[in-house]
Amino acid sequence: MVTERKINLYLLTGTDEAQISCEAEKLIERLAGPNLDPFVCDIIQENDTGPTLEILRTLIRSILSPPFLGNQKIVWLKHFSCFAAEGDAKAKDPVAVALRELSTLIQQGLPEYVTLVLDGPNCDGRKAFFKACSHHGDVQTFAKPDMSRGSGQAEMTAVLQRAAQAKGIQLPQSVCEYLLEVLGGDTAAIDSELEKIICYAGGLQEPITLADVQQVCVGRGEEQTWAVAEALGQRNLQKSLAVADNLVSQSKTPEQTARSLIMSAAGFFRQSLRIRVLMQAKRLPTPNALKMYLESLPADKKSKDRREITGMHPYRAMKLAEQARLYNPHEMIQAIRILRDALWQTTSSSTASYVALENALLQIIGWPRR
Repeated sequence: MVTERKINLYLLTGTDEAQISCEAEKLIERLAGPNLDPFVCDIIQENDTGPTLEILRTLIRSILSPPFLGNQKIVWLKHFSCFAAEGDAKAKDPVAVALRELSTLIQQGLPEYVTLVLDGPNCDGRKAFFKACSHHGDVQTFAKPDMSRGSGQAEMTAVLQRAAQAKGIQLPQSVCEYLLEVLGGDTAAIDSELEKIICYAGGLQEPITLADVQQVCVGRGEEQTWAVAEALGQRNLQKSLAVADNLVSQSKTPEQTARSLIMSAAGFFRQSLRIRVLMQAKRLPTPNALKMYLESLPADKKSKDRREITGMHPYRAMKLAEQARLYNPHEMIQAIRILRDALWQTTSSSTASYVALENALLQIIGWPRR
């Protein structure tokens, strides 16, 4: 009878850092459980231990040190970024030398008491370290889908379906196609988008529809509006400025993006004011009451325009109503005027659009509460 070889070495690498990190964390949870015991699992990570060379030295010492308690230990080199520094067999760089030492240790055979988990991008499959791990352990590679190639969409679909299956949900084809448009090739965003879908649907057992997904997973074209509304809705100046700075700094057209953010912010306050007026007119005391009102509307009373309150999904209207409670109607009207003036300033003066946006946010969120 052939006994199955126990795996005590795992290497997760490739070009997709998001998938690598996610799968490594799942593996550690499978090996060590959800609550990591520091006496059983030794985590070695950049920014914790020090420079790269010292990280590798610490890793080797940990591998060679017997467990403090029990008979087994897990050593995890977590999210390592310098596998590409291995170089050739004659490289004299200290990091390359340390990686060769680790490779030799793996070739000689790890101690029986240790399970070694290594994860990080760009470990070269042609070099000694990758080959040593392949020969003595389990190597998993994760390639980032290249959406410029014909096969990129199929690769991204496979990644998306695997992530959904791991969470215990099924995605209809129409939902998959929509999420591909939303995500592009951004595998790092998959987990958070699926979590939003599950929460919005009401749990793992509830069916997932395209209409629901469209409400909570916004396309890249709507991302700015969504991000600005979330920050303004919390009346958090620091977060609002950070969101604006992030979107503008990453844009290829920062002036245009800043102007778009000014218009998005004005749109948030216009919608919030309209919701407050509707709630007052219909005597709806709470955001949840608004949601129930919209759910009870007959089909012929609902607008086909999603920008209209009666055309919104009830859940989305409820969330907007929750955010609107942090501003009174006078503040909303003032905010619209301030943003109108900021937009005018971007076209009638030499003031940079981001400066106009920043000044507007400072005026709006800086008001004392009434």
